[in-house]
Amino acid sequence: MRQKLFGLTLSCVLFLSPLSVGAQSGRIRPGEQWRDNHGHLIQAHGGGITFWKGMYYWFGEDRSRDNDPSKRSVACYSSRDLMHWRFCGKALALPDPEHLGSGWVLERPKVFVNTRTRKFVLYAHLDDAHYSFARVMVAVSDHIQGPYRYVKSYRPLGEESRDIGQFIDEDGSAYLIFESRPTHGFFIARLTGDFMNVEKTCFIPAPLEGGAMVRVRGTYYVVGSHMTGWEPNPNVYATAPALTGPWTEFHNLAPAAARNYGSQSTMLLKVVGTKATTVIFMADQWRPNALWDSRYFWMPLRIGDGGMHLPPPRPWSIDVTTGEATLSAADR
Repeated sequence: MRQKLFGLTLSCVLFLSPLSVGAQSGRIRPGEQWRDNHGHLIQAHGGGITFWKGMYYWFGEDRSRDNDPSKRSVACYSSRDLMHWRFCGKALALPDPEHLGSGWVLERPKVFVNTRTRKFVLYAHLDDAHYSFARVMVAVSDHIQGPYRYVKSYRPLGEESRDIGQFIDEDGSAYLIFESRPTHGFFIARLTGDFMNVEKTCFIPAPLEGGAMVRVRGTYYVVGSHMTGWEPNPNVYATAPALTGPWTEFHNLAPAAARNYGSQSTMLLKVVGTKATTVIFMADQWRPNALWDSRYFWMPLRIGDGGMHLPPPRPWSIDVTTGEATLSAADR
């Protein structure tokens, strides 16, 4: 399946999803159409959010129907409140960079801020139509909104890489999460100083994709989905006191029958406010026959006592200053 935060007031995680009339309602409505400041559907599928200088930047796969079919695009949106989004343009519009042929793939873009080199570094899954290339691609820019310039592709740690995720630890260390099919598991690998490569941190022997991570009160939480193509499945999570483990067994994030409310994980976003810390669980509801209209499922996760739970989808809002997430009274 193609791509995959949390945060409610008092130990909750927020899972953000698209808003149909966000600017008017001021609420996040999981699974409904989410539109930008121009009234267009947000095209940030399999995406991630980067916080920079008081602004949230949302990057994701641009699946617009009118895209140039020879290119793969990454769109960029900005917001101060995580509910209303301004379209900043295409951060990347890339012709086939490695002669991959018809149907080549660029998925799950994530942007890292390298304060040492003063560069913005975009990672994504790069592949051919048969998923045999299995690499990450790296592009860089002097500006967070782009445009990004393709630099290279490589197999991190020499391993195949498909779905990727990103994680920034509390000390500022940046990590790439990548699924490696032949190893029947996924890696959490620290980026090198220039962010152009990775160093091994840990391997988790669980065949999962859509990897996402967050650290809350000293505990690491990792989330992933089973490999069922475009079909949704029960996403799962595990915890550990350190990135190197030991990791617990994986548990369902929501009741198994709900199949994660039709969504697949892409990122765990932690919003630290003056009153509360909210982790937002970001996910995609894929529509393979109309990818341009695939939906976003952002919802508050409940976190506590070493556990994590994704509640059923309901409209909600967040105050990014206080870190508090609120379910609308009318929708309780």
